[in-house]
Amino acid sequence: MRPDIRRSSSLFYCNLPCVALRVVAATMLASMLAGCAPSALSAARSQIAAGNYAAAHQELVTLSAHENTLSASERREVKDDLCLSVFMLGRPAYTLSEQRSVCAAAMKEPGSQSASIIAKIDDAARVKYAKEVETALEERDLARAERAAANYQKLAGADPELISRWSKKIWALADEQVFADAGAKKRSLGTTISELRKNYPNVHGMSDAEFTQWVVKTSTVSGTALASRVEMTKSTLILSVDDANLQLARLSIDKLAAINDAMAARCGCDAHTNVTVIETGFPAYVIRLDPETRMSEVMILPLGDRTIVSATAN
Repeated sequence: MRPDIRRSSSLFYCNLPCVALRVVAATMLASMLAGCAPSALSAARSQIAAGNYAAAHQELVTLSAHENTLSASERREVKDDLCLSVFMLGRPAYTLSEQRSVCAAAMKEPGSQSASIIAKIDDAARVKYAKEVETALEERDLARAERAAANYQKLAGADPELISRWSKKIWALADEQVFADAGAKKRSLGTTISELRKNYPNVHGMSDAEFTQWVVKTSTVSGTALASRVEMTKSTLILSVDDANLQLARLSIDKLAAINDAMAARCGCDAHTNVTVIETGFPAYVIRLDPETRMSEVMILPLGDRTIVSATAN
């Protein structure tokens, strides 16, 4: 059967299905956009050449919204030019993180020319974060120092010697803040340690190897050991935890408290346990005895505000 066709002076009607009409419209739009792409790209190039990076960026954003209509070379050029425009506009319009994100997306295109810009962004970021670490340490802002140092450590070209030096300073600051009132409390530690030795009668006779095994077993959650490495001195226990296990450690505060309680019972001293992030060497938790509560306190040192959490051993 022939379709019912009607004409008017201005419109052409047809009873073709609506889906078919949408396909035709989409095809026409794609063709129009494809035809406009070279001229729009030329306009963006002209704006960049003239130093009008904001105007160029606006043109490029419009083009990238329809990147499926672009050829591979046009898509690469649009993304490289977006990278260049946000880099040249810089801060505060675009943070270093935002700049790097745009340029990293450009780098995924074969033949991208954005590698040199990413290198410049990383150079600027290393300088920025290094200054933030030094300023935070001077101001004794433990959380900010660790956050900036961790951001620096993630960058390509980070100086391992500088990170090691910061790590020592950050640990020293953590110890200073955690144990600021330790001297006043030590007078009443004897009773706390005596009670802990009653709670953990077997640890005093353990060898270092046996106690290390006990620590690993105690810190294991659902078959996953929290600590990848256990180190021990007479009064200090160091647990190195993978970054991937930090959330698990946060959910196991009671286990960390129990381990420090047992360490105190074993050495008969004011023991403390340091939990360090193995990838950076920076502190995650510091655990100490609190003679007032007669339990271990876990000081959480996240990349944000610090908190004190009192936890008892199960």
